[in-house]
Amino acid sequence: MKTPDYRTKFEILQQGRWDPLIGDPNLEQATVHELRVLDDFLAFLEARQIASFTDISAQEFHRFNHGRTAATMLRLLKRAIMTVFSGHPCILALEEAIRSLEKGRVRSRGKRHKSPSKSVPFDQLPKDWQTALLHMEEGFDRNGQLPPASGMMPTHKMKMRQLLCSARAAGLPDVLSAESVRAYARDLRDRDLAPATLRSSFAAVQKVARYIAADDETLSLLTDLTRLYETEALKAKSKKFQHLQRTGYSPVALINQAHGILDEVDELLSPRSRQERRNRAAALALFSIMPVRLADTRFVFGETLFWNSGRYSIETRLSKSHYPWATEVDPRLNIFIDTLILRGADPVWIDHMRDACFEKKRALFVTSTGDPVAYGYVSDLWRSAVGTGEHIARTILHTFLGIELGQAGTDMAMAATGQRHHATAKAYQDDALGMAQRLKGQAELTKIATQTEMEMFVFQ
Repeated sequence: MKTPDYRTKFEILQQGRWDPLIGDPNLEQATVHELRVLDDFLAFLEARQIASFTDISAQEFHRFNHGRTAATMLRLLKRAIMTVFSGHPCILALEEAIRSLEKGRVRSRGKRHKSPSKSVPFDQLPKDWQTALLHMEEGFDRNGQLPPASGMMPTHKMKMRQLLCSARAAGLPDVLSAESVRAYARDLRDRDLAPATLRSSFAAVQKVARYIAADDETLSLLTDLTRLYETEALKAKSKKFQHLQRTGYSPVALINQAHGILDEVDELLSPRSRQERRNRAAALALFSIMPVRLADTRFVFGETLFWNSGRYSIETRLSKSHYPWATEVDPRLNIFIDTLILRGADPVWIDHMRDACFEKKRALFVTSTGDPVAYGYVSDLWRSAVGTGEHIARTILHTFLGIELGQAGTDMAMAATGQRHHATAKAYQDDALGMAQRLKGQAELTKIATQTEMEMFVFQ
């Protein structure tokens, strides 16, 4: 049985290990209970001949806890380290050790029912569908149909997997038919998806249906559905610009918003909430000026994200076109990447922790537990901030640069977004830029408007 520890602060600080900290105000703020457990921990490290606990692992904290299944002592140690060694990176490993103990002690709230899958595995598709999709991927024509761009093949495969899932749920055979398309349409409508998403879903199925020469009734239905949601998508464009209004119409406004989010982090108590805010701020700031597609936002240290001479840089291949895409990050945005590296640690540790991220090939965006975030996470962060996904960043950049610099701005926006086709740029000019011109005109008018007249200049 362990002997009770009745040591006073004075007695603890007589140990030579505390000499470098005598007079430190953080030491004065620590309670006697915190100093007791921290002194025990430092003695434990000395016994194990661990000179520094900068790179200590969660396993060492478990050893210090002497195999206990409760995290009480580790929680007290965490408070002690946060008081005496404020901002030390070992807190991340200590929190990992605490989580691993508490995971098994959380009371069960009943079985969590997994959401039913909305698609089937690719290998469950009918063999003729699989063959057709593989031929499309290899670039073969069939039935007068050209294959889609290779970067769009994952989308086409996913839509066919979703359609088959809907057909099976409706008790239909594994056949591309008008009945299976109707079942798929019902499921998509039940998910309350945007018209543009519905249009692209039916257009992808229509492409495959033509490629495999589906029957006339199925092709006709898919044509009608694609046309219907194309019309609905055009009507819904005003919503896009309502979201655009919330962004301030410029990357600068978004970056300012991101700085505001970072300023709130220290006020939050939950590690999960603090990390979510750091991720949200970085996602807004970085992708406001680098508005790549969602699939291209999963940066990894040492693979797509690099550090050289005080600057971060990105080198990747775009998922849709497979074109190489590289850029240097403006040093004024370093703070957002550094914050994701530090995860609450003192900035004095940035060089050490940055090197560790590159060594481990860590993902840029991680959860509070250090795990990589889910595929759609970046878009979810944008949605929580401005009401819509990260795709709006492309519109913002075309709007801002186009209205400020004209054609030169559009060319710059195309380079930033990785777009190669001027038809794409024209679409942005016709929609976003045309709207921006009107918004700018409204802004000029509002300067001379009274407060009661403001509402007439807000674009609906």
